[in-house]
Amino acid sequence: MPDANLTPKQGQIYNFICDHIQSMGYPPTIRDICKKFDISSPNGVMCHLKALEKKGMINRNRNLSRGITIQGVNAGGYSLPLLGVVAAGKAIETTQQDERLEIRDLFPNENVYALKVRGSSMIDGHIAEGDYVLIRKQESADNGSKVVAMVDKAMTLKKYYKRKDSIELHPMNASMSPIKVDPSRQEVQILGVLVGVVRKC
Repeated sequence: MPDANLTPKQGQIYNFICDHIQSMGYPPTIRDICKKFDISSPNGVMCHLKALEKKGMINRNRNLSRGITIQGVNAGGYSLPLLGVVAAGKAIETTQQDERLEIRDLFPNENVYALKVRGSSMIDGHIAEGDYVLIRKQESADNGSKVVAMVDKAMTLKKYYKRKDSIELHPMNASMSPIKVDPSRQEVQILGVLVGVVRKC
């Protein structure tokens, strides 16, 4: 329930965000909120979101169009029938199970989001164009981790290496060269670490 200190409009927007996350599985964009409440300017919505954030009702990732999260409000789940185990080596005997695989249970951290891959720089890491990568939001990473990084306002998926005076973002494609970044001259930010890949065959 909204905080008693919210204005009526802030309360309505807060409830809309909660309902959208629970029913659609992801938060609304600023444009979605504009349309819902017939607000002509995105700046009008931004004022309400800033107020909600200041009052501790929401969190926002400004690098994502759907970057609103609310503590304790999770997206509705999506599950598939889990019928058993299949061998990828020697054949094994198995019996049919009556279970379901809840996708959200594979990635229970509420700070996981998805991005669609464009390009072939990670093809040798079995990440192809059109795949969906699942990213755990965090601002640091170990060397060798596959990360989503923002370099001068451009977002890229690469392997991360921190050197003494630079940061290197390595593609997993033998035909491409690493991106070498001098943090003193270029803006670089880690947005998250790869935790999964989804591909439609």
